[in-house]
Amino acid sequence: MKLKVVAGILVSVFVVSNLQTSVFADVTSLSPYSWDPGLFATTSRYNDTVHAWAQRKTSGAWGTGSVNYQAGATINSPASSSGTLNVTLNGTYCPGGICSYGSGTGYKGLVQFWNDPQNYVAFGLIHDPGVSPTGTTLMIEGASGGKPIGGYWGANGITGTSHLFTLSWTASGISLKIDNQVALGPYAIAMTHPSISFLAAGRDTGDVCDTTFTNISFSSGSVTAAPVIIPAGNPYLTYSATLTESGSGTGHSAYINTHDANNNALSIGIQTDSASPESNGSPYYIWELVQGGIFTYSYLGPASHGPEPVTLKWWKADNTAVFYAGSTPIADISVNLVPRLFFNAEGNARINGDSVNDTFTNTQISVGDTCPTYCGLNGSWNTSSFNFYGLSATNTNGQAQNGANFTVTGTVSGLPAGGTWDTNVVAGIGMIAQYWNGQ
Repeated sequence: MKLKVVAGILVSVFVVSNLQTSVFADVTSLSPYSWDPGLFATTSRYNDTVHAWAQRKTSGAWGTGSVNYQAGATINSPASSSGTLNVTLNGTYCPGGICSYGSGTGYKGLVQFWNDPQNYVAFGLIHDPGVSPTGTTLMIEGASGGKPIGGYWGANGITGTSHLFTLSWTASGISLKIDNQVALGPYAIAMTHPSISFLAAGRDTGDVCDTTFTNISFSSGSVTAAPVIIPAGNPYLTYSATLTESGSGTGHSAYINTHDANNNALSIGIQTDSASPESNGSPYYIWELVQGGIFTYSYLGPASHGPEPVTLKWWKADNTAVFYAGSTPIADISVNLVPRLFFNAEGNARINGDSVNDTFTNTQISVGDTCPTYCGLNGSWNTSSFNFYGLSATNTNGQAQNGANFTVTGTVSGLPAGGTWDTNVVAGIGMIAQYWNGQ
C-alpha cells in the first residue's frame, strides 16, 4: 500500500507480540565496491538498501576471464552457519518509464553466498543471449565441493521487475523461495561462514546493469547485527500509542503516522496482509516511508493481535527516526520532514469485504523545539474528514489532544473492480496538526 494526498494532506493507502517472544529482523554493515571503472554501488545509511548500476567499461564477456564486470556491496563480517535473508530485487533501469535490470547484450542482478572456493552460489535474475535472449530468467550458479551446481529457468522464465528472494541456509545447504510462492532447493552447498554480497553485472563492454536491492533483512542472529542508531539530544517529535490491530479478510492494519505538506511521511505500526510475501498473512511490525513521493517500507518482525505499545521519535537535526516496540528500539529510518507536522491514528483494510477493528489507546504527542510559537498541538482530533470506503475513526473518550483513544472499524465497500489499498485510500483516520504560530 502507498501513501496518497487527500485534501492536500498525505494519508496512507498502504501501510504500513509480545516483546518477550518476538524476534526482530537484523540488518548488518555493508561495504560497497566495484571491479569496473564504469560501474558504481552505494548503500543506504541504515544498510537495508544496495544500489548497483551504470555502464560497463572493461572488455571481455563474463565467464571468459576475471570477475571484472560487476559492482555491489558485501556484508562486513561472515554470516553465521544458519539464517534467513529477505531481499527484494528491483530492476531500476527505466528509460522512457519502462523498467528493466539493464540494457545491452546481457546484465544481471544477484545475491551471492561465498563460503570458500569450493562452495559458493549466486541466485539472480539474468538476461543473456544463451539462456534468456529476449527477456529475464532465473539464474542459479555455484559449486558444491568443487562440482558445478545450479541452472536456469527456461528462456524469459520470470517476468516483472520486482521480486522478493527469501534465502535460508544451514551449514550443509541453502534454499531459495521467490515471492513466497516458488521454493527451490535445498542445494547441498557448505554454508558454515558465508560472505554475502548484493551485486549487479554487465555482460560485455557498454552493457548497462541496474539493480536496487531493497528491504534487506536477516533473521535474528544470522549476521552480526548493526545496532539501531539513536541520535543524541532530545527528539523534535515523540508520538506514542498502544495499538491493537485486528480485523478479518485478506488484509488490515493499524499505525501512527507523521507527515508534512511536502509529500514526506513516515508510518509505524502493525499490518496483517495475506497478499504480502514477507508476512504471508501474519501480523508484523512494519514501517513505511515516503520521501518526495517515493515509497519504501520494511517488515521488522512478528507482532500480535493484542495490545502493542509503539513509539515514533524523530530528530530533526539528524533526519533520523527510531521505531520502538515497547521500550525496545527495533529500527532506525533516515527521513526528511519539513515542519509544520501533522499526525494520524489510522486503520486500513485491503479490499471490498475486508474488515478492520483497531483500537488506539493513550495517544501522546510531543512536538517542536521553539516554544510556545511552534510546538504542541493545535485544536482537536479530526475524526470526520478522512474516512473512506466504509471505514471510520471514532474518538472514544473525547480527549481533544493527548490522551485520546480511538477505534477504527468498518467493512470495505464501494471500491472499483480490482481496487485495493494499493490503489485507493481505504482508511479511517483521526488527524491533528502541530501548533504553528497561532494555528
